[in-house]
Amino acid sequence: MAKKANFEEPFEETQTMYTQAIVAAGLNGLVNITVLSDNRAKEIFKVNKANKLLQYRTGDDVIIVLNEKIFEQLEEAQRLIVVEESLSAISYDSEKDLLEVKSPDVKTFKGVLKKHTYAVWEVVQESISTLYQVEKDEEQAKKDALEAGKSKKKF
Repeated sequence: MAKKANFEEPFEETQTMYTQAIVAAGLNGLVNITVLSDNRAKEIFKVNKANKLLQYRTGDDVIIVLNEKIFEQLEEAQRLIVVEESLSAISYDSEKDLLEVKSPDVKTFKGVLKKHTYAVWEVVQESISTLYQVEKDEEQAKKDALEAGKSKKKF
């Protein structure tokens, strides 16, 4: 049996932050963007352009998968940067009726760097890396403790 994904609806505060940013980016009414949470995701966010079948079945044009466990540990200003960064990948040409999901320049977009400065963006990235490392260390400590417990029980 295939492994099931752990998608959940985002917290109301997160959804509100995304809704406001979508409006500010001028994407509302043009692109149907759905935000989902997957707290086991290895990246803070991933922007997925829906294929024709998914678009037909759900009406979604773009699905953003967010690791909300990491996201909620960031400061408010850092969360806003992550939201804006994830939306920066999405562009819509209304004349050509063309939706495009772009790849980042340097794991971010120049507009995000100009608005928040590289130094601030770098702190956000370092914070995210640190939070992932803490999570990884905690998981390893649990595994090590479990292994230590198993080796003691040998007769």
